[in-house]
Amino acid sequence: MRPALVHHLIEQTAARLPDKAAVRHLGRDTTYRELLEESRRMKGFLLDTGIRTGERVGIFLEKSVEQLTAMFAVSMAGGVFVFINPILRQEQVDYIVRDCDIRVLITTGALARKNRLEKPETLLFVDEDAPGESPCWPRIRERFRPSRETVRRIPDDTACLIYTSGSTGMPKGVVVPHRTVVEGAEIVSGYLGITENDRIVSVLPFNFDYGLNQATTSILHGATLVMHQFIFAKDLLNILRDEEITGFAGMTPIWATLFGGKHTLKAEMAFPRLRYITNTGGKVPRVVVERIRAFFPNTKLFLMYGLTEAFRSTFLPPEEIERRPDSIGKAIPNVEILVVNDKGEECAPGVPGELVHRGALITRGYWNDPEKTKQVFRKNPLLNGQDHLNETVVFSGDLVKKDEDGFLYFISRRDEMIKTSGYRVSPTEVEEALVAIPGVRNAVVFGRELESGDQGIIAVAETDRSDVRALLAECRGRLPAYMVPHEIICEREFPKTANGKIDRSFLKSKWQGGVNG
Repeated sequence: MRPALVHHLIEQTAARLPDKAAVRHLGRDTTYRELLEESRRMKGFLLDTGIRTGERVGIFLEKSVEQLTAMFAVSMAGGVFVFINPILRQEQVDYIVRDCDIRVLITTGALARKNRLEKPETLLFVDEDAPGESPCWPRIRERFRPSRETVRRIPDDTACLIYTSGSTGMPKGVVVPHRTVVEGAEIVSGYLGITENDRIVSVLPFNFDYGLNQATTSILHGATLVMHQFIFAKDLLNILRDEEITGFAGMTPIWATLFGGKHTLKAEMAFPRLRYITNTGGKVPRVVVERIRAFFPNTKLFLMYGLTEAFRSTFLPPEEIERRPDSIGKAIPNVEILVVNDKGEECAPGVPGELVHRGALITRGYWNDPEKTKQVFRKNPLLNGQDHLNETVVFSGDLVKKDEDGFLYFISRRDEMIKTSGYRVSPTEVEEALVAIPGVRNAVVFGRELESGDQGIIAVAETDRSDVRALLAECRGRLPAYMVPHEIICEREFPKTANGKIDRSFLKSKWQGGVNG
């Protein structure tokens, strides 16, 4: 029987592979049986607190087995799990707790003290470092037998809230039903070919949609999820080799650390078990694609595109990379991708338009934000006169174009296109040229208003170089004159959002007013 709810993933796989390692963390294996039983125990605690169906439960933990235990326990108890990344600022944590009215928060003593948590009223500590008389899971877990009590839920009920990075202002909570989480696991694991023989390294945080998807795809098929807190490139490479990892998902800051330093990373290590690599968190520049393929020559690379509001949207099959290294591919199974203009009409090949996601994996909107929900979650513009039909699609806000074969190419965020000297410039194209320059790990490009009413092209480069004139000269050799940045600013390290992405909005707000502004 197909899983319908998030906790069905662990229940069904534990029944089939009880003694298989579900998770490996800090050198210790947790079997599927152990993960299921511990989740059922914690479910008993949650029900004992009087948690109501649909009530939000916060999971405020570092990457750990306890995160997955809490996720399944909340799902079993009929609640809605909300992963909160520990790297968020205290005011962001407080905002999330208030915004979705979290009454129970699962955390550690260190995180509670660091963030001076006063709400919610019920805190469950998963370590011994619990203050006062607060519930401490290691001390109270034996009171709760693994509960098999059934709380009735259906696939359309909300499974979780995923709060976006919140780089501008406070984060927005995307409402994700059980159906989307489970179908996302089925669809992505299908084209990646995941089986119980896989060992998938978990680097991305679970509050990030693809980080969550990695966990659910692994558990769906009985694979082993190897948790790793990414800091240093060498440690990650050692994990890939020593743990015989077969699947690895990275994002722009990880690729920058691996391939964007002053010294070229050389393939001194072999990874014979590494079957596939995927990307997330933004388009991968062509030069980085080339570096990944050169360093991992025997590994399939899946270039993917997605957005939290619709989980995953497209992927480029590995066999197409040689011909289309700049493409984000075509729609994933059970999804149709439309490219539409401002009138809601489908664009011809080569004509830029907004990417619209139709079909599976669409979420429900934004928690407590009806206006923003109306802007993004709209009626299908191509209903052919049947406007009374109520089909919701997701307008991504991303400009793309398709070629004659239907393959898609990312251009820019709709609101980030730069108008300069009579041209419309894609920041992505300028960023790719900068990243191709030796020593430049990452780049963020945006427009700044000039007195003339035109826009200047401003580039912030993550690099240890400081020779701005030389960088500009290299840009002139790689770009048409109208695309060359008017100004390049060098920073040694870019700030990151809670999802691990480059905090583009912070950099833009920092430098948009000028070097002294």
